[in-house]
Order: sequence, then C-alpha cells, then structure tokens
Amino acid sequence: MITAKNFSPEILEKADILKSKLPSVPKQLDSPFFFARFLTANNGDVEKTYQKILQLFEHRQLLNYADISDLDIFTKVDIGKDCFERFNISKIDYSITSRNVHVFMQKMSGTDLKEILKVMPLSYVLHSYFMLQENFSRAMAHTERLTGETSSVVCVLDLTGLNLVDFMNPLSGPAQLARLVVQVWAEYFSEHLCKLLIINPPGIISVMWQVTKRLVDPKTAEKLEFLSKVEDLKKYLEPGAIPEEYGGTYRDDSGYADPPEGVCRPPKVITKDEYKLQEHIWLQNNILKAPKGKGLSVKSFQTAEYVVKTTTPGKLVWSYTTSGDIDFEIVRRDAGKEMAIWPKITITSLKLPEYGQRTVPPGEYILKFANPSNTWFPVKITCAAEILNVS
Repeated sequence: MITAKNFSPEILEKADILKSKLPSVPKQLDSPFFFARFLTANNGDVEKTYQKILQLFEHRQLLNYADISDLDIFTKVDIGKDCFERFNISKIDYSITSRNVHVFMQKMSGTDLKEILKVMPLSYVLHSYFMLQENFSRAMAHTERLTGETSSVVCVLDLTGLNLVDFMNPLSGPAQLARLVVQVWAEYFSEHLCKLLIINPPGIISVMWQVTKRLVDPKTAEKLEFLSKVEDLKKYLEPGAIPEEYGGTYRDDSGYADPPEGVCRPPKVITKDEYKLQEHIWLQNNILKAPKGKGLSVKSFQTAEYVVKTTTPGKLVWSYTTSGDIDFEIVRRDAGKEMAIWPKITITSLKLPEYGQRTVPPGEYILKFANPSNTWFPVKITCAAEILNVS
C-alpha cells in the first residue's frame, strides 16, 4: 500500500525557519509539512525554496484563484474553466483517502490534445496545472492538519484511448505540452505526487519505459508504476480510494462525475466552431485588424522587453509567437521598481499565438521575454501589445 513519505528532522527544522521568513502563509495551504515538501524537492536549499514558494503564492494571486473554492477553480475561474472542461478528470474529494493519501483520476479517453491546442494557447494548460496543484495542496494540508501526519497524492492515469502517434514526434504540439507540464511539475510540485499509477497502457509504452527509466533520475523513476492489469490497483490503494469502475467502492455522487462510478467528468467535445483564429484576442476586443507585431531576437540567457504606457486606466491586450522556449512575464514599472501583473512561466507558441488581457491602471508595462536555454540560435519573437480604452 502506498503511504506518504515522512520528512527528516533536519528538513522539518529548516521548514520552521523558512516559514518564519514569510509574512504570511495562505490558510488553505498551511500545514505542518507544506514547507518540508518544497524543501525536499529542492534538496534542502532554503533560499531556492523560498523563491519558488514566493512565485507560487504570486501565481495564485495574479490569476485570481487564491480565495475561491476548489470546485470553482475547476468550473468558474478564468483559464482554469476553459482548460479543465477539455480533460477527462476527477476532482479531489477530501474524504477519499488511502492511508492519508488522496487520489486523483485522469482518463485519456475523449481527450484530443491536438484539438485542445486549436482552441486555447498552451499557456492556458500550464497555468491550469498550477491551479490543479493548488487543489492537491489544499487537500493535503486539510488531511495533515486533521491527522498531524504527512499526506500526498496518487494520480491514476488510464491510457485507454491515448493516440500514441501524437507523441512520437518530439516537436509535435502534444509532445511539447507534455514536456512543459512535466517541467512545471519538476520545478514546483515534484513532492506533491508520491506515485503515478498508469493503467491500460499500450504495450509499446511499457517496453519504452523499461529502457528510459534507466536514464531518468531515480526519484522520478520510483514515482511511476505501470500496472499490467487494473486489478493491481488493490496492491497500492485501499478499496475506498479506487473508483467502482476499477473494482473499488469510490463513487462521486456530487453531480460532478458522469458516470458516478467513474468519478471523472467527461471532456467537452470540441467542434470546429470553437477553433480560434490567429487574431482571436484582437477580434474579441473589437479590433478587426491586429496591430503590426514587433520582432524581437533573444539570445541565450538574455532578455528582451516590449514596453507600453498609458496615462489612463485601460485594458492591456497582448499576443505573441515564439520560435522556442521563452520565459514570459509582465510587470508594471514605477520609479524603478517592478511589480508583477502576469506570472512568469516557460512557454512556447504552438497552434495559436500566446495571448491574454488584463485591466490596468495608468503606468508603464513591460512584457519580458527571457531565453532560459543555452541555445545556438536566438529565439525569434513577434509581439504586439496595446492598452485599450475601457471607458
């Protein structure tokens, strides 16, 4: 049976020191082991962990999901709703645990990643992944406060219906999406997940994993488990945490799941009417002709800026494409000081340009593009941004 790992006295001592450095900790996330989890992920590096947690807290505030309910993150919050309704996933039920471990269920059936990338930018998926991990963190904190013992999350991933061809080309949209999601997980949330149980895998994936697991770090390798048959879930989880559909007793009768015994909400079917045009964000704001983009070239480990200013309140609208990975964020600059208004993530543009909008007060706004890689060639960016009158 899977159990949550315990933390060393040294890590717990550092966790207390780290917590004392922060002015406050969100109530939903506060638990005896919140900081220990992040410290373990960062090999006990207090300063690195401190910066990661500040970035995480900033993300939840800037994208407005810090103070809403778990279900509303899935069904109401901007970006989160648009993304989560496209995936075949469960919610996190605090009452469903196996030895203090929470269970999250995802099915690939009905999920078409290539179609998803035609109706939303890749960044929507990455930002939503932060929101999903917020749900995980809240559930773990709840259980840890209740029991005084460590908690964690197990993800059960059913690969039935997976189109393996989508991932064979490492430059394909689905492969790039998977790569960047894993990168976010590795940078922020590697200790949230204690095990990924993969059921109904195509045979070739199991074979490929036997080879590749020798090439990845042991901590990652030990988290993945390919099950030869669904019944093997009972070797890892108690029956009450296994969906009825897979031989357990877990049901979701809240109205979220369909069917309740599968505990997942089926993904919304994507139609061609939902496909977004390249000019979508501008048309949405009644601008029939998109502004001419400005070309930027960003060399390895360098940063380029796109600056826009306004003397009146307005709506900052932006759109850009990039030829490779780029760290993107938006800040407001005032008297030499910078304040984030859009969180930084590593992104690349795929089917659609990356785009967004935000209502802003008067000021100077900087779209920052940093090349995080040791690349031979600079990353090419075409960006357009304007502040529109909202009166």
